[in-house]
Amino acid sequence: MKQTKYFPVIYGVISALIAFIAVFFIAQRTFHFSVSMAILSAGIFAAFFYVLSYFRGHASYEIKAIVAKYHLTDEELAKITGMKASDFPIYHNKLQLIIPKRQWPKVLNALQEYDQQHQISNEKERK
Repeated sequence: MKQTKYFPVIYGVISALIAFIAVFFIAQRTFHFSVSMAILSAGIFAAFFYVLSYFRGHASYEIKAIVAKYHLTDEELAKITGMKASDFPIYHNKLQLIIPKRQWPKVLNALQEYDQQHQISNEKERK
């Protein structure tokens, strides 16, 4: 998987920038805030959207990295997570995350546990 580890940061910055610009102009033109209040409001929203987007990007990257590392199929993902195989379409050997973003933490936790179990079993085999 050639995705860069900086994807969550870039995704967060772009999201924050868009949020900042949108909230700044809405605050100034619609709510008639002063420039300093518009900047403060926009900054708060930008920080919120940065954090939200960063964690979404990080979860997406981690999920896809573990799936690629173990070459998991949709059936295996369904078994690991307790979800349906149709929730995990894989096209051209890449997982398409079509499940709602609110379910990503559940999937990520299940895959991280799977990864840890495999690492522990690999260490036992080496000894």
